[in-house]
Amino acid sequence: MKKKLLAWFIGVCMVCTCVGCGSGGNTAAAGSTAGSGQTEASQAESSSGEKKKVTFYMWASDAEQEFDKAIVAQYEKENPDIDIEENYIPYAEYLSKINTMAAAGSMPDIFNLPEGNVFEWGEKGALLDLKPLYEAAGVNPSDVSVDSAIFSTDENVWSVGYNVTTLCLYYNKELLEENGIAFPGIDASQPWSWDEFVENAKKITKDSSGSGPDDAAFDPDNITVYGTMMPTDWVKFIPLLHTNDSGILNEDGTALGISSDAGIEVIQSIADLGNKIHCAPSNAMAKGAFSDASAMLMNGQVAMVIDGGWALANYTNEGFDVGVAPIPAFKHPADISWTAGLCMSPNAADNKEAFDFYQDFTNFTNSIQAALDQGVSLGGLPHTLEVFDGGENEAKWVSTYTKVDATQMCEAFKNILQADTTVLGDNVRVKNFPVIVDNTIVPALDNVWLGEVSAKEALEALDLSDSIDGYWK
Repeated sequence: MKKKLLAWFIGVCMVCTCVGCGSGGNTAAAGSTAGSGQTEASQAESSSGEKKKVTFYMWASDAEQEFDKAIVAQYEKENPDIDIEENYIPYAEYLSKINTMAAAGSMPDIFNLPEGNVFEWGEKGALLDLKPLYEAAGVNPSDVSVDSAIFSTDENVWSVGYNVTTLCLYYNKELLEENGIAFPGIDASQPWSWDEFVENAKKITKDSSGSGPDDAAFDPDNITVYGTMMPTDWVKFIPLLHTNDSGILNEDGTALGISSDAGIEVIQSIADLGNKIHCAPSNAMAKGAFSDASAMLMNGQVAMVIDGGWALANYTNEGFDVGVAPIPAFKHPADISWTAGLCMSPNAADNKEAFDFYQDFTNFTNSIQAALDQGVSLGGLPHTLEVFDGGENEAKWVSTYTKVDATQMCEAFKNILQADTTVLGDNVRVKNFPVIVDNTIVPALDNVWLGEVSAKEALEALDLSDSIDGYWK
């Protein structure tokens, strides 16, 4: 078994990928240079009266480290017999480091994994199954966390996220008001339809003479205000696929879903925003002068953007009163969520202190307090259910956005995150996701976004029969 795992780790070092690693907020992981040997040493230290060590590895930016260090410091203050050995590694180096440690059998007690790797590592026996630990603690993860932040199967719990992010529709309130458009609601079960979204985007779009896309005098080469931007990143178009009963794969995971009629409709509709309707910048412009969607929204060049929860801090730190709503839907509401996986090593199975700290770290209320202590806006969103109960913790969450009244924003995200239609994303569930999406679908869609081929032509030409291997279950 050990030889099999070693061979797998050496191989996976070459293919591990991250998807959605820019979620912001508390997005780091920690660890050490010791595995089972470290655990045994830690137990010996504990029995001799010395502090019990818990090793913790994370990737983190400098700002993210401040959150994590604040949480660790508070935990050690409250538990003086515990020493959390923190190791923060730049993301570019992180996976190589953690894979090397895995191959050497020296895994840290607690460590971060990109969400796309969690189920694979769990299936290969490289992660500790947390289900027995939660059961022994008398805790059901679904009672403390939104379901879409839990990496679980019928038999196992591989990770509970420590913050979560999802997609929403951000909008410039002033531009909507100027054009007589009522703000979209925050009820995740009643989003704008795609047609409503497009019609409102057209109303806002104006050329230099003030004409709109439906006016005979409209000049698409001299647009001064755009209604929206084309959501061409897979992070953004996958949730839209879900609203149209589609996805990257079909329901049983045996074939592409995006190349179905429903998938083609979504992709072509996105391309038409810029190439046919002209209510969004072209793809070339979106990669150039309009690459900073948050800035474009705040300065009034764009009225609405589909983006992730991680962008909220961009607006609130600037004191911009951005509107937040569920993403528009083709047939029915849907959205995805993702969160980096905080995992435990099988070496830590008997390390009670490690699991105690694991539960503490994954409690989002600690991130809230860290944000308040440091006077910065949270980038990540809560998954801890007690933050959504309308009480003190929810009020604290809202109050972390010190430069604006974030009540509407937080309420909208609260509704989206708790909706039954918000699920773990395809990037987490689809096996071979990087091969299927990053290496194949994304390049194939480049010419669709440019308007050079239709979605039908591009998607029906794809043959991924040798790569499709279903879903992680």
